[in-house]
Amino acid sequence: METAEKKRSSGAYYARIVGTLAAITTIVAVLLALVNLITAPTIARLAAEKKARAMEEVMPGCAFTPETPPQDVDGILDFQLAKAGEETKGYCVQVETNGFGGAMQLMVGVDAEGQVTGVTILSHGETLNTDKHGELLARYPGSSGQVQLAKDGGDIEAISGATVTSRAVTRGVNSALAAVQAYTEGGDRA
Repeated sequence: METAEKKRSSGAYYARIVGTLAAITTIVAVLLALVNLITAPTIARLAAEKKARAMEEVMPGCAFTPETPPQDVDGILDFQLAKAGEETKGYCVQVETNGFGGAMQLMVGVDAEGQVTGVTILSHGETLNTDKHGELLARYPGSSGQVQLAKDGGDIEAISGATVTSRAVTRGVNSALAAVQAYTEGGDRA
């Protein structure tokens, strides 16, 4: 009769363990792929709905048409022309910037005169609570040109304890304003 120690030291024992782990890993990978396949359309639909709500929030009452963004502005994910009837009211610019918690995606509305109409956060990894986000985002409408925080010589007050997040939002707003300016001046398109 073999002892448990001899069984564990045999190659067949290790082959069985490796085979079992490989089978479990394969099954889990197939299940994850299946779940992804099933949920991907729902996730895409929800993301599109969230984006549409964000555009409506920053440029209310407009119809949106995708445009090719200027290629000389970093962080632009999407660029949409906002119209009411035949009149161009402004632009919705989806930007990505880096905050304290990593990548942050914003939707920035800019009117035809180059002023921010609104800013909303699409995704983020920041620790700042929702009330503070709203408080920060409400400080940008009416801004134009190069926006800066007060502690950097500008007019926008940063949220206390969230300077990195405030700077990230400011960078995103500046990217959107630069993209609109480049677009209206006929800059190179991607």
